[in-house]
Amino acid sequence: MKINNNLQSSFFNLQSSMEVNTLKHLHFPLVIILLLCMTMLAQAIEWDNSKFMALDEIKPGIQGKIKTVFSGTKVEEFNFEVISIEKNFEPQWDVIWARGWGGLFDETGIAGGMSGSPAYINGRLIGAISLGAYDQKKGDFFGITPIESMLNVARRGMKPNPNYYSSGGFIGFQNSEEEVRWQEGNGAMEHWGTGALEQLSSISPTPQRPSTPNWSIGAISYPYDLNHRDTNSQTMQLQIPIAFSGLSTRAIDYIKPILDRYGMYPVQGSGGGSVAVDVPIEPGQVLGMEFARGDFSMFGYGTITYVEGDQILGFGHPMFGEGNVNLPLSVGYLQYVLPLRTRSVKMALPVKPIGTLVQDRQTGIAGIIGSHPGYIPVDLHVKTADGISKELHYEVIRHRGFSAGITVMGILSLIDAVDKSSGDSTANVHTVISLKGQPDIVKDDFFSSSSGAVSAPVQSLYPLYSIIGNPFEKVEVEKIAVDISIEDKRNTAQIEGVRINKSHYKPGDEIQMFISLRPYLEPPIIQKATVTIPEDMPDGMAVLLVSSVSANESWQQNRAPLNFQPTNIQQLIKLLQRGESRNNIIIEIFVPKIGMTVQGEEMPELPLSIMSVMNHTTQAGMDGFTRGATLLREKLPTEYFISGGATLRLIIDRNAP
Repeated sequence: MKINNNLQSSFFNLQSSMEVNTLKHLHFPLVIILLLCMTMLAQAIEWDNSKFMALDEIKPGIQGKIKTVFSGTKVEEFNFEVISIEKNFEPQWDVIWARGWGGLFDETGIAGGMSGSPAYINGRLIGAISLGAYDQKKGDFFGITPIESMLNVARRGMKPNPNYYSSGGFIGFQNSEEEVRWQEGNGAMEHWGTGALEQLSSISPTPQRPSTPNWSIGAISYPYDLNHRDTNSQTMQLQIPIAFSGLSTRAIDYIKPILDRYGMYPVQGSGGGSVAVDVPIEPGQVLGMEFARGDFSMFGYGTITYVEGDQILGFGHPMFGEGNVNLPLSVGYLQYVLPLRTRSVKMALPVKPIGTLVQDRQTGIAGIIGSHPGYIPVDLHVKTADGISKELHYEVIRHRGFSAGITVMGILSLIDAVDKSSGDSTANVHTVISLKGQPDIVKDDFFSSSSGAVSAPVQSLYPLYSIIGNPFEKVEVEKIAVDISIEDKRNTAQIEGVRINKSHYKPGDEIQMFISLRPYLEPPIIQKATVTIPEDMPDGMAVLLVSSVSANESWQQNRAPLNFQPTNIQQLIKLLQRGESRNNIIIEIFVPKIGMTVQGEEMPELPLSIMSVMNHTTQAGMDGFTRGATLLREKLPTEYFISGGATLRLIIDRNAP
């Protein structure tokens, strides 16, 4: 690999002119910066007039050849003619507009997946196909990103980013919460008995100073997405095809919102998973990224533009546009080009990883041939009521925006394969998320509805979304295991009310409860339960809450919102591990007294003097008041997916009979 001679000479002259004593007087950070600059320059691809043609040499009317694969791994050529040069098509992005003809291009026209196809004039590389237009009569008009712009991508540094975590967040999770609320009716909070919430509000002290939340677990929403790529523009970057294999239509629909966000185009039906063939790493071949590999595959791809040594350029536009990254690169095998009226698309299969994507910029991608980052292994097992059992083993890319969503896709597809997509269903789900350097997150959950087991995979992997999307520190997910048992019936029940044996109790007394449940399409039943009042329960009024898991979580978030806004990764993991299975009835006793949450930890017993000192106005978001303190919490397992809740007032009196 060569370096720019002038810059190389300047650095070497600087180095040789420095005596050791002089070097000692240099600031250490400056020495590091100089060494880093030399390393980056040594890795940059040098401009070579015999190989590359500068933009100022290109004029309208000049003709040339473009190389790309139309089938298999055979690189073929077609002709093009330069129509015009457009400066600053986007900031710092010039475009060569051209029209193509000849060979198989006459049959397909410009196609998704051709991004990166190298364009040559008199044997010199001028750039790569990157732009196209919708609804063309012939589909022969396209834009070329100049090679200067693509080489600049490599000059940003050809080393993987060890701190890469991606900037994207999966935006489809809000829908899953809505699905669960739909199952329960109009929302968990609305299923409380008549007047229950008003009763809770009237007896719970209201904090005088609301805290400012900084982050809480839950869905991420983007009111205006600055990263969204407009796919309705008449002239735009060629969409990146995403070829799926082994996935159901519902699974693909689930992840489509994030594909739209990145300007990617889902393609189903390319057949098979990866294919075992030898693919030369050369200009014109299929180049892309395996988002998932194994029993199902998800492959996004374009074309190789240029290869020099162990460096590779492609696409002529971004993959995600995330800058210095650390993601796997794979080569592919092209089955055929599917001609479509709006725009044709290449149908490709992944072959194998061949290196690492290190730069993902506006005018192209750059990577290193060799080793590649690892994937997250996922093991799934689904068993149906009639004894059908099936497993799925695959790996998903380590990407903040895709890892969780792709994992869910596999579960949805497996459920569709062995069960049904709608109708009465009940699912028991056991999930283990293994983390490096942190405790495993183990969850058992229960789902039931008339819309199939659709909510099970999304809700069971809710902790994965939160861990991957957390703002505290990068946490490596080592593996994921999900075990699902499905029954062909709906087991849901709503709490209609609760009755107790008396209203006055002293500490240590037992409360005998009779909980009225109404199962789906069945007469009401009575569920009995007994709890013991804590010995340290203070005299006065208390509240007994009997509720579903979802309703209880809603109440707790209303009572002590900062308990659900962790301030570090340990608090987040603890919060995620706390979740209850939804076939439990939650029984709580709380007293209406003011407490505080400090740095994510609830402190219900703080003296009023300390709370008064902490209730100052010089900071916000670090602490906040709670509406009452929970002094007892127990769970009562049932065979139903529970919804709703009810409350009763108690009088605690040490002199009660």
